[in-house]
Amino acid sequence: MASIAGCRATPAPDELPMYDGEAGNPIAWEELVARSLAVDVVMIGEEHDDANAHALQAALIADLLALDARSAVSLEMLERDEQSDLDAWLRDEIETAEMVERTGASSWRGWDDFYQPVLDIAKSSGVPVVAANAPRSYVRRARLEGYDVLRALPEEELLLFDLPETLDQGPYWERFRDLMLEYREDEVEVEEIRRTFSSQMVWDATMGASVASALDRPEVDRVIHLLGRFHGDFEGGTIRELRRLRPETSVLVISCVGRGDGRNLAGEDLGRAQVVVYTLKSDD
Repeated sequence: MASIAGCRATPAPDELPMYDGEAGNPIAWEELVARSLAVDVVMIGEEHDDANAHALQAALIADLLALDARSAVSLEMLERDEQSDLDAWLRDEIETAEMVERTGASSWRGWDDFYQPVLDIAKSSGVPVVAANAPRSYVRRARLEGYDVLRALPEEELLLFDLPETLDQGPYWERFRDLMLEYREDEVEVEEIRRTFSSQMVWDATMGASVASALDRPEVDRVIHLLGRFHGDFEGGTIRELRRLRPETSVLVISCVGRGDGRNLAGEDLGRAQVVVYTLKSDD
């Protein structure tokens, strides 16, 4: 495995328990790398505060880029209107601190330890980095004003986000609804949840379209995308939106799950993703 200065955690990323999410059998790091190299898109789902998940992301990306540099790294944590500043940093036109300030990246908790190492690996490998998400202002407007208002915006603003063709009404919606009800203790109307879900789907549609667009670049054979695992688990919204745009694209979804002891694949995690990694996240 490639050396990742400053990204190692205990246990090491290649020692974390990982399982085939469909068959349930344990797999080794080498198989994870091989399966990642065999697909067009690798989606690595995280719990945002999970240091071990971030260490795994950095380690896997480093190994994949060392073996095949015809890749792009894509992040939920950066937004499309920040791409020019990100590109300026990749070209060494601005320093890291300025890039972080311009993009507002430091608003993500743990940026320096969790996400900047991934950008540094991508930069040292000379691969594109994609600011994949919709600006938060448009996501908010989707909830408050609806899609019709967004569709009427000027062309230059329409380039900053994507909308789904329809709102998902299947298991993804049901998981989102149930999660909202759990958080709000049933003190929320379903219509309010639907409005919030419409903003969630702007994230999903934009990330899916950003990944699809990156695959169209002539120098890119593979996209490695980092996202919150709810967007990817159980064929979540981002996966569905990508498959809608590029049904022929092969995708490996990796879900980094913080709970559990990792001794076997828990029944509730069967089908969660093609690969489930138990990160043995501390409760501290």
